[in-house]
Amino acid sequence: MPKKRKGIVQIRFEILEYLYYNSQPQPRTHVWRKATTLSYDDFIKHLEGLIEKELVLDKNGDLQISKKGRDTYDKLSQVLFTIL
Repeated sequence: MPKKRKGIVQIRFEILEYLYYNSQPQPRTHVWRKATTLSYDDFIKHLEGLIEKELVLDKNGDLQISKKGRDTYDKLSQVLFTIL
């Protein structure tokens, strides 16, 4: 059976989840390797979307979840829990 591709929501949720539970600033390449199975270029596209929405902070290549990102993760995880 072929491997199912992850959607945008799932990918971005996984990045937020990793940063949520690893709250200290994390090097960008570390997050890419630990939170995703994406190519680096695809990871950067999703990361830029999260930064643009102010869910993730980028401090000279170190990533950290923002307050807004933390709140968004909490809401998403509650909704996912109720439907799964």
